[in-house]
Amino acid sequence: MKKKLLIFFAGIAVLTIFGIYVDAPSTQILWPKGPNFLRKNIELKQGLDLKGGSHLVYEADLSKLAKDTDKDQAISGAISVLTDRINGLGVAEATIQPTTVGNKEAIIIELPGVNDLDKAKQLIGSTAKLEFKDPNGVVVAEGSDLVPGAAQVTFNQQQKGIANSPVVDITFNSKGKNKFAQATSSNVGKIITIELDGKVISSPTVQTAITDGKAIITGDFTVDSAKFLAIQLNAGALPIPIKLIEERTVGASLGTDSIKMSLLAGLIGMLIVFLFMIFYYKLPGLLSALALIVYAILVLAVFKLLGIVLTLAGIAAFIIGIGTAVDGNILIFERMKEELRDNKSLIVSIQEGFKRAWSSIRDGNTSHILVAIILIWFGTGSVRGFAIVLIISIIISLFTAISVSRIFLLLVANSKLGKYLKI
Repeated sequence: MKKKLLIFFAGIAVLTIFGIYVDAPSTQILWPKGPNFLRKNIELKQGLDLKGGSHLVYEADLSKLAKDTDKDQAISGAISVLTDRINGLGVAEATIQPTTVGNKEAIIIELPGVNDLDKAKQLIGSTAKLEFKDPNGVVVAEGSDLVPGAAQVTFNQQQKGIANSPVVDITFNSKGKNKFAQATSSNVGKIITIELDGKVISSPTVQTAITDGKAIITGDFTVDSAKFLAIQLNAGALPIPIKLIEERTVGASLGTDSIKMSLLAGLIGMLIVFLFMIFYYKLPGLLSALALIVYAILVLAVFKLLGIVLTLAGIAAFIIGIGTAVDGNILIFERMKEELRDNKSLIVSIQEGFKRAWSSIRDGNTSHILVAIILIWFGTGSVRGFAIVLIISIIISLFTAISVSRIFLLLVANSKLGKYLKI
C-alpha cells in the first residue's frame, strides 16, 4: 500500500512541478521569454479591468435589413467580421459580444492594452464596402467577389510614380474573376474607380484586360493605411452599419492597482485559512494547507494553458474555490473525528472519513457547478468569465481536497509522523 501511495505522491509532485514551470513569470535576466510549452510562450491573459484598455459600445442599425432577414444572424455576422478585424490588428484577449441598449441591438467591444484607440475605432467602425465602378458608375465587382484572406500589402516597384509605395494585392474568386475580366476587357484605356464606403481610394486606367483574377489597389497609402485596407478586405464588409455610442477608457494604473489589491486580498485570505486549519486541526490542517498551495499552482497553470482571460471577477471565483476546497477538508476531518471516537485505527478513520464526506462534498460542489452553468448560459462578459473560472476552480479544488489531501494524510499515517495526526 505504501508503494502505491508513493507512486501517487510522485505523480502529484510531477504535476505540481509542471504547474510551477507554467506559472513561472518571465524575467529580463533569468527567463526573458517565460515558460515555453509545445513551442508556444505561455502568458497569463488579463482582462480590461486588470490590464487597462478601452470599452466600446456600438449600436447596430438593423433598419435597412430585409424583413425576412434573421436579426440574430446579422449580429453574429457583424461580430465575426469585427473579430477578424481586431485579430488582424494583433489585439490579444479582446472581448466582443452582443448586448442591448434600451430597445436597440448593440455590440460591446473590449480591447485590453490598446494604445492607439483612434486607429482601432477607424478599423472597427467602417463598413468596408468595396466597389469597382466603370466610367458610367455601374458597379462591376464588389468586395464579396474577392478570395477571403488573400489581400496583402506589398511594395510596387514597377509603375512610374508609385515605386516602393505600399499597395494592396487582391485576388478575385472564380465569379469575380469573370466579372472583372469582362469589365476590364470592355474598358481598356478607360478608368475603373475603386471605392471604399463610397469614397474613391484609387482611379486606375485599364491598360489591358485582366483575366487572371489578380490586381493591385494603388493610392496614396502609408504602410499602416494599406495594412488597414488589407485587414478590412480579408475580414469582409460588415453586414450592418454600426455607430459608436459609448467609449470608456480604463487606465493601466487602475488595472495595476486592481491586481495588487486582489492579490493582497487573496494572500491574506489564504493566510487566514492556513492559520485556522493549522491551529484547529494541527498536522492534518498543515497538510490541507499544502494541498491548497497545490490547488493555487494548478489553477493558475490551467488558466495560462487554456488561455483564459483573468478578470477581477475571475480572481473572486478563484478565491471562492479556496473556500470550497477548505470546506471539503473540514467535512473530511470532522468525519475522521467521528471514526476515531469509535476507536477505529488512524488509517481506517482516514479512509472512512473521506468515504463518508464524499457525498456531501459532491452534492455541494455539484450545486455550485450547476449555478455556474446557468450563469454561462444566460450571462455575458464578466459574469460568464466568473462562472467559467468558478467551474475550473471547483473541479481542481475537488481534486486537491479528495485526492491530494488523502495521499498526504495516508503517507504521514504510514510513517513515524503518524502519531502526530491527532484531530
